[in-house]
Amino acid sequence: MEQSPKTELDDLNEALIDGWMIDHEPKVLIEKLAETCTWISAGREEILTGKKAIITYLEAMAEEKTKRPLKRGSYTVILAEAGYGLVSIECLPMRYTILWVKEGSKWQIRHLHDSLYIYGETMHERLKIAARTDTVTKLHNQQGFCDAVSELMKAHDKRYALIKFGIKDFRYINQRYGYAKGEAVLQNIGKNLQKTCEADETCGHIEKDIFAMLYRYHGKQDMARRMEEVRHKLLDKHLLYELGIEIDFIAGIYTIPKGMQEHVKDMLDKALMAQQQVSRQQIGSHYRYYEESVMRKQYQHQQLIQYAPTAMKKDEFLLYIQPQFSISCGKIVAGEALCRWKSRDGTFIPPDEFIPLFEEYGLICAFDFYMLKKLCEKMKAWMERGRIITPISINQSRLHIDKKDYIERFCKVVDHYEIPHSYIAFELTESAFVEQYEKMIRLAGELHRQGFQLAIDDFGTGFASLNLLSVVSADILKVDKSLLDSIHTKRGRTVLEKVIELAHQMEMTVICEGIEEETQLKELKELKCDIGQGYLMGRPIPAEAFEKRWIEGNEEAKG
Repeated sequence: MEQSPKTELDDLNEALIDGWMIDHEPKVLIEKLAETCTWISAGREEILTGKKAIITYLEAMAEEKTKRPLKRGSYTVILAEAGYGLVSIECLPMRYTILWVKEGSKWQIRHLHDSLYIYGETMHERLKIAARTDTVTKLHNQQGFCDAVSELMKAHDKRYALIKFGIKDFRYINQRYGYAKGEAVLQNIGKNLQKTCEADETCGHIEKDIFAMLYRYHGKQDMARRMEEVRHKLLDKHLLYELGIEIDFIAGIYTIPKGMQEHVKDMLDKALMAQQQVSRQQIGSHYRYYEESVMRKQYQHQQLIQYAPTAMKKDEFLLYIQPQFSISCGKIVAGEALCRWKSRDGTFIPPDEFIPLFEEYGLICAFDFYMLKKLCEKMKAWMERGRIITPISINQSRLHIDKKDYIERFCKVVDHYEIPHSYIAFELTESAFVEQYEKMIRLAGELHRQGFQLAIDDFGTGFASLNLLSVVSADILKVDKSLLDSIHTKRGRTVLEKVIELAHQMEMTVICEGIEEETQLKELKELKCDIGQGYLMGRPIPAEAFEKRWIEGNEEAKG
């Protein structure tokens, strides 16, 4: 069959294809544009009208391509949809439609239209799929998982459980083997996790090392079997062999009440709450079920954290002091500054409820300085009234250690109120020395240079107790109540006796906490313990009452 002879327009089209569509030379297109031309593009919302507007756009486009050069004949397309962000970058073919008109003797482009050429799919369908798919594992991303769970629960009148889990110490894999290997681990987990799902179930990669599944729920026994299956099939054997370590997970399970109308993200949050109840110190893979009481507690904690800054401004935190007595003569020799939170409704919130929260949410450093100022204000008032001041110890969080200006700021507050440094003792827990040994040793040295006393608190609760005595230049050793509780046994008494002897040999004062019985006090006298603290000798009381009862009382006794 004979081919039709080439026309003038065929030559123009070929030149345009070679020059503009393949080589991306803007001038090839510009010289063919009519003054009144328009350009509609799949990748651009607005319609470009007029030759001048198109030239401005092409210049900007050329500049962008110099930053990210395209391969010859390929078109890089970013598939994205509002609300989902960047979801996929692909090279896809383009389809062009050109309307030529002849003006005088010249052919010019009156209209240009380009669009993506996608086989069997509309652009909208392609975007929807890409926007809901995780680029690493090819599982559902968080949005895709939420959509899939909603659809399954609408389609099936069955009981489901939503599981959310994270890979234990996944950061170690990235650091030890590199991010490429970490990505391979995630991909392998995604592949194996998908195999555990039945036809009416689904799974997704939520973020980082976090995955989620929607499983049919047939009771805790069946769920335990399935979680064991996940543990065994999480990673292929060849990959486990390459890593040389076990891969474990920590999971939370939320059993969805049948017929419950609830947003999937709320379900994920509940599974996360349960997951957070699992201790990371446990060996192996573990999981916990969500309980409504957990949510109530979590809500209460959030309320406390949100209100705490306002409570400090309103001075709702009260300074309490617990007296410390000489065991040999029974006279008060020191005290420990403590805190009580009197809430808006007049109830007292115990420190063991809010102090750990302040540490977890980063409020503790500001709170420590807040309480330090309250103590210094009170001690300043005592001195101005001519009271005989006893040294007061104050608890400080280990989170201060990383602050370079911490000691300087501490001294600035104390000096502002003209408190002699020897009247204040730092209390730092034994565990702080174990976890941040070198930093704590430096801190101890700086405290002594500034004239403060240093007390090791909770001694006997850790695993490096005796070693600490040989390396930390502390002035005071506070023996934990757990050692005192076993003083009635031969073994317990012997341990406590040797601890006191060692401390005395290192010129440390020994304070024993938690004295509640006369027999304990008698035993401590025999062991020559220096100072006692506990309910038997004196409970924590407001600072004003402490002054009246113990400081005034001591002065009257001396008088």
